[in-house]
Amino acid sequence: MSTNFNTFRDIIKHINTLETEDQIKEYVMSRLEFLEKNSEKRTIDRNNEGQLIGTITEGYINSDSPIVTSYMVDPFYMNDLTLYIEFIKSIKGKNLSNPLQFFHELQDFTIDLFGFKGSQLNRENVYLQERNNEPISIADFYGNNSALCSERSAAVQNLAEFCGIKSYLIFGELSTEGKKEIHAYNIFKMKDGTLILYDSTNPVTLSSNGYVPAYSIIGKEKISNIESISFDFEGLSNIYKQSIHPEEPLERNYITCNFYLNNRTQQLK
Repeated sequence: MSTNFNTFRDIIKHINTLETEDQIKEYVMSRLEFLEKNSEKRTIDRNNEGQLIGTITEGYINSDSPIVTSYMVDPFYMNDLTLYIEFIKSIKGKNLSNPLQFFHELQDFTIDLFGFKGSQLNRENVYLQERNNEPISIADFYGNNSALCSERSAAVQNLAEFCGIKSYLIFGELSTEGKKEIHAYNIFKMKDGTLILYDSTNPVTLSSNGYVPAYSIIGKEKISNIESISFDFEGLSNIYKQSIHPEEPLERNYITCNFYLNNRTQQLK
């Protein structure tokens, strides 16, 4: 089966031609073989030039790439075939005419897969359980409310890349109304060069009590220039023609490693 479908529209169109489970599995294996061959093994963590200031990882994460969430536990790996098979099943036959609709499918799928909110205790249990020298897989986080931002964002990264959307995995920080915490999220690059922040861990609640994907348009910037992103709640409210829920914190600022790298460069001049 051909793997020469590298644009979002062509891939979605081809997915909708798949009729059987065998065809879905065959396509997933073929597509992953292509992505694996065109990616390199690399360690993914917050260690940047010897400092824990965050990193930006571009593109598909090879299944042999260790993703380090803490130096006190083993890394996990994006090595599960069923992630892609089940995602294709969830989007097949749907009219995804643009990436914004795709964002909703990503949100619904990751919530169904991992749960709405992860528990730190459940996450620790996954990392610390006995597994007889078997590496920790992304599959170990399915269905047990254990996945937090690192695991969810890594899954989103590869699902987006699988479907032809350029993605960056950001190990950075999130400041919510002045409270700062380490946080992983994604930035997507659209066909026209527009960058869009996507936070799979923190959906936004609307006044109707429904929630929508947390995405915010950044603009046509170089990823190397992005230091911080102020989440555009007003823009999201206008898209859905609803106000944001009054209990939703209306100040989110996402910080990348560029903030620290660029400021350090300025200080050295």
